[in-house]
Amino acid sequence: MRTKAAKQHPLRASQQRIFPLAMVTLLAVAFGVNPAARAQDVSTASGVQGQVQTVGNNSTQESNSMEAIGLLVTLEARPGKEADAEAFLKSAQPLALNENGTLKWYAIKLGPGKFGIFDTFANEAGRNAHLTGEIAKALGARANELFATPPQIEKVEILATTPLKN
Repeated sequence: MRTKAAKQHPLRASQQRIFPLAMVTLLAVAFGVNPAARAQDVSTASGVQGQVQTVGNNSTQESNSMEAIGLLVTLEARPGKEADAEAFLKSAQPLALNENGTLKWYAIKLGPGKFGIFDTFANEAGRNAHLTGEIAKALGARANELFATPPQIEKVEILATTPLKN
C-alpha cells in the first residue's frame, strides 16, 4: 500500500519575515527584557544600515556603573562566509574593550550562520557612542561582504542583572 507523502511548502513570505523577529524575541526573553517594540529604519553615522527596535519607555537610570540599557544585534552570515563572519566578530573584542561607555560586550553564535552581539550601557550617551564607534564602522565596512541581510538592531532596557560569580 502506497502512502502519500505530505507536501512540504516553503515558508510563506510573512513567515520568513516573522522568523528573525521570533529569534530576537527568544533572545530578549533569555536576557530578561520585554521584547514589545516598534521597528524603524535607521542609519548611523558609521554607515551601518539595519532595523532598530526600541523597547520600553526609554526611562533609563543615569549611572556610571549600573547596566541600564543595551543593544541586541542579530546577524545572518552569507552562505560560505560563516567562518569569516565568526572571525570578524571575535576580532571586534579589543575594540569593545576600548569603548569607555560599553560596560559589557558579547559576540554570540546562535546557530549555523546565525550570530549576535549583545552589549550593555549605563546611559544613552554610552549606547550612542557605541553605535557610532569603531565596531559599528568596521561592521558597516564589511556588512555587505559578510552578511546576507542588514543587521537587526534592538535597543533594549535592562530589567535585572546578576553579578559575575567566582
